[in-house]
Amino acid sequence: MIKNIKDILCTQEIYNVYSACMFEPTFDKFKLKTEQMQNNSSVCVYGYFLNEKIIGVISTQETDEVIEIIGIAVDIKERHSGVGTNLIDYVKDKTQKTIIAETDSDAVMFYKKYGFHIKEKIVSKSNISYSRYVCTLNYK
Repeated sequence: MIKNIKDILCTQEIYNVYSACMFEPTFDKFKLKTEQMQNNSSVCVYGYFLNEKIIGVISTQETDEVIEIIGIAVDIKERHSGVGTNLIDYVKDKTQKTIIAETDSDAVMFYKKYGFHIKEKIVSKSNISYSRYVCTLNYK
């Protein structure tokens, strides 16, 4: 079952799942991120529950043009079971807008398998260049 969890975000159980999509996660960073999401009306957060236990989370932000996936994570024991696909399907069924996500190389195959168009971009930070990937799923 998928349900809106925006009002109950800052729990250890949700952190245990969501931290997988955070850069250098800590509970304090997660707490700050959840406060920002809860205070932003354009952000939605959904949890995937199995036997009343959260096993997947997706957070999105809507603009006039697109829905951006700002985070998606599945409990490590539940990966490759369709949870991530179900979360994207849930978001896709709620919109007629293009869905985008920016990710690193670890998640590119997941998005590609779903049907997203993948475009690499080179990012430079502190004189270090690295690849990021913009994943786009156009509404049909």
